[in-house]
Formats: sequence, C-alpha cells, structure tokens
Amino acid sequence: MATRTMTKQELAADLAERMMRVFKLTKRELRVQLDELGLTLPQATVLRGLGAAGGRTSSGELCRECDMLASTATGVFDRLEQQGFIKRERDSEDRRVVWVELTKSGAALQARMPTWQEQTAKAFSHLSADELRSLDDAFRRVAEELERKEGRDARNH
Repeated sequence: MATRTMTKQELAADLAERMMRVFKLTKRELRVQLDELGLTLPQATVLRGLGAAGGRTSSGELCRECDMLASTATGVFDRLEQQGFIKRERDSEDRRVVWVELTKSGAALQARMPTWQEQTAKAFSHLSADELRSLDDAFRRVAEELERKEGRDARNH
C-alpha cells in the first residue's frame, strides 16, 4: 500500500494533533497526582505561580501569569485561603491592589507538587538524546516566532 505525500500544512496539522494528545494525557496524569494532594489544576497553577514570584505578588499579576480571569481566580484564591495555603491582604496605599502570599503550609505543599514539566519530561523520556535535541530546537524556534508575533500584536493595539 502506497502512502501519499503529505503537504507541509498537513504535516503541521498532524503534529499539532499529536502534541495535543500528549499534553492531554500528561494533564490527566498530573490531575491524578494533584488530586492525591487535594488540589485542582487551577489551584496548583496559582501555587506554582506564587512560588515562581518568590511567594508574594499582586492578584492582578498572578492572574496574568497564570492566564486566569480575575473572576475565576477569586474562587481559586478563596479555596486556597480557606485551606490555609495562601493569604490575601489589601495594599495599604492603593486599596485596589490585593497582595497574595504563600503561607508556610502553602510553600511546603507547592514544593511537593508535581510539575507539568516533570510529567511531560516523563512522556518524552524514551526518546534518544538526538531526538530530544531536535524537538527542543524545533519547539524553541516555534516559541520564539510566537513571542515575536505576540510582541508585534501588542505594539499594534
């Protein structure tokens, strides 16, 4: 049986489909591990974002960093605060600003959480070093192009 030659666009579409499948499957495994810690994916995203910010940042900046709407984040923040993993306080000079901070128990939990990167790395661990370098180079170039486009779009608005 002969295989037909695929166009560049068809190859890119197939690659995108496979990438989405890999990410979906790794996300499922990550959710199982987070569930064992009593966390949802959005809660873990907030805790990870706070950790990356040094343990304290404004709610607005945290929402941007986590790609989360403020309306969604409020519920996530409420649950994390009820569990004692974060605390919030209004800025003393600008009441519109709310600071979000990891508590000691939140920082301890954040340090134990599996990461998306670790989960995805496991999925790719059976590939050779050459295959990984090739994928790394390709994804780096795609990310750089998307970042360039994002910068141009931001300047045009």
